[in-house]
Amino acid sequence: MRKLKYTLLLSLGLFLISTISVKAQSISVGGGVGYGSKSEDFNFQVNAYYKLPSLPLRIGGDVGYSKPEDNLTQIDGNANVHLMLVDSEAVSLYGLTGLNVLYAKVSVGDISESETYTGLNAGGGAEVNIGVGRAFGEVKYIIGRDIPNDDGQVVIGAGIRVNISN
Repeated sequence: MRKLKYTLLLSLGLFLISTISVKAQSISVGGGVGYGSKSEDFNFQVNAYYKLPSLPLRIGGDVGYSKPEDNLTQIDGNANVHLMLVDSEAVSLYGLTGLNVLYAKVSVGDISESETYTGLNAGGGAEVNIGVGRAFGEVKYIIGRDIPNDDGQVVIGAGIRVNISN
């Protein structure tokens, strides 16, 4: 199962790289903060998205870092597809779905243990043009992670993205 997860992530990355090299159009990068309802902690994230030419789709992902407790560190990654429902210069509305991967590491003294969990996410978001970039807000539900006692969680995120190519 672990090999399948890594193969899927690698395939998505290679697809993204090959698509970008064909026609570099509408690549945006940014950062922001997020909050998980079940984990009850904030994370800081960076993200990058690529608008597919002549399709109402955007692909990309984000990586977030949080340290909810002194001895616990979490790195959260998402590979997402955005279905652009409204995509204008002033505002964009989109639905999203994707794969979530969570890496958690617990360290106590010289002893540390880590685990990787995967899940699926679905939700939606909006972007508003603020001149220097586009402010965004997203809400998504993550389900399917094999963390004990995890029935899923709602994650809210906000930040700014800027276009690095047209």
